Amino acid sequence: MTLLEASEIRISRRAYIPELICQEKKASLQKIIDGLCERSGLNIRLMENGEECFGLIKSYGMFSGVKSYFALSGKADDPFLHEKVGYFGEELVLEATRLGLGTCWVAGSYDKSATALDLADGETLSCVISVGEIKERENLKEKVLSGIIKTKRKSPAQMSKNFDIAPDWFKKGMECVANAPSARNTQLIVFEYTPNGVISENTGTWTSNKVDHGIAQYHFELGSGQKITSY
Repeated sequence: MTLLEASEIRISRRAYIPELICQEKKASLQKIIDGLCERSGLNIRLMENGEECFGLIKSYGMFSGVKSYFALSGKADDPFLHEKVGYFGEELVLEATRLGLGTCWVAGSYDKSATALDLADGETLSCVISVGEIKERENLKEKVLSGIIKTKRKSPAQMSKNFDIAPDWFKKGMECVANAPSARNTQLIVFEYTPNGVISENTGTWTSNKVDHGIAQYHFELGSGQKITSY
């Protein structure tokens, strides 16, 4: 399975088999994480105290069986910290998908005080991603959420400017962007095709929208085959 194929089948999963990830997959994830940290300058860690972070109260009952999660942090003074977290974190999400694992981006519905992260001076936690083994079929709650998300999804044209006159590679990139995860399913990132290149704009105001921006940029590059970022 390619990363592009993974992006086409991956959905957010909130219900997990309450077991730790097997050592073989854990070793594969760690190798991927090490490479992403080297490329990005971020600090990405695979954590295993998920049941403490995703308790009933803090997660509003939306998650179950969480044993593991990725914690994504970096330098607080990096002006593009959250965009980088989205960009490189989404690659990690799709790599986990290729390993047969479920994932879900989580901006606020978890207990930050229970992460037990040893952050360095000047380092801040951006967000986390739940990860783990899942049942083949979604449970009822996940099905309902997936159904709501699908009905509210924007089309590639609705998320872009000059879509009708854009070349095929731009349209393929936007098809991939339309599949990208987005906080509260807002999809507030807009891409514009111009003769001089592609411009991506974040029209949201939340910190999670900055993460969404990085995720969308990664999806655009994955689908179009064109590099538009300097990360």
